[in-house]
Amino acid sequence: MIDFAAIMEHAFANRPYLSDVHGIEHWHQVEANALMLAGRVVGVDVEVVRLFAIFHDSKRFDDGYDPEHGARGAEFAKECREAKLFEIEDERFEKLYHACKFHTHEPKNDDPTIACCYDADRLDLGRVGIPLDPEKMATGFGSRIAKQSLKERVSVFAMREWIKNLKLP
Repeated sequence: MIDFAAIMEHAFANRPYLSDVHGIEHWHQVEANALMLAGRVVGVDVEVVRLFAIFHDSKRFDDGYDPEHGARGAEFAKECREAKLFEIEDERFEKLYHACKFHTHEPKNDDPTIACCYDADRLDLGRVGIPLDPEKMATGFGSRIAKQSLKERVSVFAMREWIKNLKLP
């Protein structure tokens, strides 16, 4: 059993930068998005996507251009695993590591867990004023959400609330 709250507290206590944009509120939103997507995308490892929500932006140095933050987050996840803060099999950890490392560099991935991680993060782009783009989503369901947001002309600043109340067949 993974203690996600304890891991999040540890990651928060060890962050190099206090961010309103990429901080704990974003981590919680990515987790909520991941759980929503996991219910619709076949083959998603829920524990991995929840861990991704914690680690993917945990080692950002600032809110600007920081191309290596994902790699640092992946290494931090590795350190936490080695310290026995959580235990998962090697194959599952490799998915977490890959998703963290490449979430801003790789547009799509054939693995449903990794793709879900990418979309969970991308669905929260409204917080920085970026509208959802169906072409930039990694899962079919993520693309459907993005298309619906454009169809309904959802304000980027209302995106979190809209997603929370989203009802798609």
